[in-house]
Amino acid sequence: MNKLLSLVLLAGTLFWQACSCPPSEQTGELALGSVAKAFFNYDGSETLVFLNDQGQEMRFMAPEGKFISSDELCYRTTCTEAEFGSPSSCEFVAAESERYTFFNEDNTVVIDLLLFSDVYDYGMDDFYDAFQAGFSFGNPSISAVHVLEPRFTGTFEPETLEIIDVLEEQASLTLLDKTFTDVLVFEEGTLGIYVKPNVGVVGFRTADNTWVIQD
Repeated sequence: MNKLLSLVLLAGTLFWQACSCPPSEQTGELALGSVAKAFFNYDGSETLVFLNDQGQEMRFMAPEGKFISSDELCYRTTCTEAEFGSPSSCEFVAAESERYTFFNEDNTVVIDLLLFSDVYDYGMDDFYDAFQAGFSFGNPSISAVHVLEPRFTGTFEPETLEIIDVLEEQASLTLLDKTFTDVLVFEEGTLGIYVKPNVGVVGFRTADNTWVIQD
C-alpha cells in the first residue's frame, strides 16, 4: 500500500512539473539612458521651498533621498499554463528606475517623481524611458507621464503607447511673478504640477493657491 502511494505521489509530482512553467529568465540589464539621468537637478538631499501669492511658504524634503531600484521588466511571455494554476513565465531585463518622493512638513502634500523604462512593443526587446509625475494634496491626487526617448534603433511612435494622462509641453509658463520656458504641464480638476526638464518641479497648483519654487 505504501509503495502504491509512493508511485501515485511520484506520478503526481512528475505531472505537475511537466505542466508547470519554468522560472522567468533574465536576459540582460537596462540602465536609464542619458536623457533620464540628466532630467532632474536633484541628489535627494535638497529642500524644495515653494511660495504662494500670499507669501506663505511650503517646504518639502525626500526622506528616502534619491531612491534607485531594479525591477523585472517582462517583454516576452515564454510560458502560460494558467489552467494548471501555475504562474506564467517571461523573458525580462532588470530595469533601473530612479525616484524622489518629497513630503511637506506635515506629510499632507506629496510630490512623487519617477524615472523608469517600459516596453514599447511587447514581444520585442524594444524599450523606452519615461518620466512620471505624481502630486497629491490631501485626498485629491493626479499623475501623468512624459516619454523621454526610445532605447532602440528604428521607428518610434510614442502616440501609439497606451498612456492616458500625458504631461504637455509648454513653451512658456508664468507662475505668479516668475516665467519659465519649456515646461511640462499637467492639470486636472483643482490640481496642477509644473516640471522643467533638467531642473525639477517649478510649481504646483491647488484649489486655493498657486505655488512657485524659490531659488
